[in-house]
Amino acid sequence: MYSVRRYFTLFISLCSAIIFIIIMIMTQSRHYSATSFSKDFAHLHESIIGNVFRHGGDEDDIHLTKDGLDLFLKSKDDVKIGERNKQDFTLAVDSSLAEALSRKVRLACFITTREKNMETKLKAVNETWGRRCDKMLYVMTTNKTGPDILGVNITDAHGTLTEKIVHAFTHMYTTSLDQYDWFLKADDDTYVIVENLKFLLAHLNSSKPVYVGDHFAPFSPNGYMGGGAGYAVSREALRRLVEQGYRVPGRCRHAGGSEDIETGRCMYKVVVSTYLSLDKYNRSTFHAAAPETFQVGQPNFVSSFSAHKYHSGPECCSQLTISFHYVTPELMRTLDMFLYQITVFGRTVKYEELRDLFREETFQIPQKRRRRPYPGETIEEYYRNATEWRMKNTTIYIPDKKSKLK
Repeated sequence: MYSVRRYFTLFISLCSAIIFIIIMIMTQSRHYSATSFSKDFAHLHESIIGNVFRHGGDEDDIHLTKDGLDLFLKSKDDVKIGERNKQDFTLAVDSSLAEALSRKVRLACFITTREKNMETKLKAVNETWGRRCDKMLYVMTTNKTGPDILGVNITDAHGTLTEKIVHAFTHMYTTSLDQYDWFLKADDDTYVIVENLKFLLAHLNSSKPVYVGDHFAPFSPNGYMGGGAGYAVSREALRRLVEQGYRVPGRCRHAGGSEDIETGRCMYKVVVSTYLSLDKYNRSTFHAAAPETFQVGQPNFVSSFSAHKYHSGPECCSQLTISFHYVTPELMRTLDMFLYQITVFGRTVKYEELRDLFREETFQIPQKRRRRPYPGETIEEYYRNATEWRMKNTTIYIPDKKSKLK
């Protein structure tokens, strides 16, 4: 059965044939040469057919929303004048595809930090990847104000991060739920390639409860996303997190523990699905460790946490890698320079071959995977009855000295 696109193509071809006949008749006139005909027909073909197929165009194209916004641009008209490589017009780079994708996938980012880091870590984030988010918010204990600062009256300590995260997600829900499709939580030493993140998110549906990042295995029926690598939640996931999680007494912890673990447990409580962030070659995209950690022979302490097997060397990281953790301000600026200002001559990205690099696929940790349970719980109960676990009040525990949630 023909798709709408194919019917449209047949219609355009028929129109082109009719116009071709008309032009052929016109060429009989001594005032209209065969050369003029060739130029006009080439222009006709480019303007009608070329605009349909310039960036892909078969019916298997990725669509960003249920309304059918195509990932690959159909026309240069989609790009506003002067928007190509708007950071530096001296660079021979066409960023039209990235700019179009950025407009179609709306991303709000927030970072938990401290006021003392404003002139160091936060300055580096602002100068590099932070400016590529559609919204950036810094969550900190401070009296300072600003459009990108969310000041909180919470003790400034690592042990209060859960409180800050609950406050931040609730703030995003209250002020920005309908303005953005996705919400990214990151640390002030996380480096994010925002364009690659948006490309991954373009494969997913923000109207579904989606939770994606560097998947860790312990402490929850389906683990949690490591906070250092950053993790993204969909609009629907944020709605459930607040309405069915934070606002239901005894459902999710509002303080204590580790923020990423408590977020992951709460996501499972409100039936938010964990999605796969590996590419089709099983290479990772989110990384809760520094870039050098993934070189051959380097120790990688997060391997024991990962729900997937980490690789080193060429197999470590996806071509469209998204993030790294423990990135110093100096390294952050260096990464940004190599990614956005330096190009290897003669190497061109084959965008068509990247269309199926990611897939929309949920992931459940297999029971055979060895992992640690949350204090007071057992691994067996994680697989026994999901509904029963979700109904339990697991917001209070007394950790012993051997069970640190770090």
